Amino acid sequence: IDNMGYGHLNKCILYWENVDDIVWPKEKNWFLLVTPDEESSGRWTTFFNPTEYKNVTMLVGLIAGTDALAMEDQSNDEVLTDVMQNLRAMFPSIKRPTKVLITRFGKDETLRGAYSFEKVGRNFQRDAAELKRTIKEHIWFAGEATNLESWHGTTIGSWNTGDVAARDIIR
Repeated sequence: IDNMGYGHLNKCILYWENVDDIVWPKEKNWFLLVTPDEESSGRWTTFFNPTEYKNVTMLVGLIAGTDALAMEDQSNDEVLTDVMQNLRAMFPSIKRPTKVLITRFGKDETLRGAYSFEKVGRNFQRDAAELKRTIKEHIWFAGEATNLESWHGTTIGSWNTGDVAARDIIR
């Protein structure tokens, strides 16, 4: 486990009740706030638009690295204020969302972060294979860090390895 890098990523998931609240281009999946300098961009600069896929009026703000850790100490209202400031820079008429969900994966004692990555000088495939090994046919490991099919760092990678471990346990 110590051979793998561990990254931090958090999300601010914003929901609106009405489709009429959409002021962003519906067909665009991603929005990035670009400013002349880093100081004026704030922390929340990347937004995913799953509205068409989910049939729900929503945007997902993403924040990573040290910014993700720093925002975990903010209140929900402070996070929402930061997110809305950047969304208003892109979409001035955007309304305050009806519902907001905010992750704090670094503060979750069962997670402490969000994804694995290959450290410089390490062989991720070898390290993941070692981490995935069953111990005495009684302990199985799963999760995106054990995925050998290039899905490490993703929910798909977690799901797939959990599925394999569950099938092995049943046998």
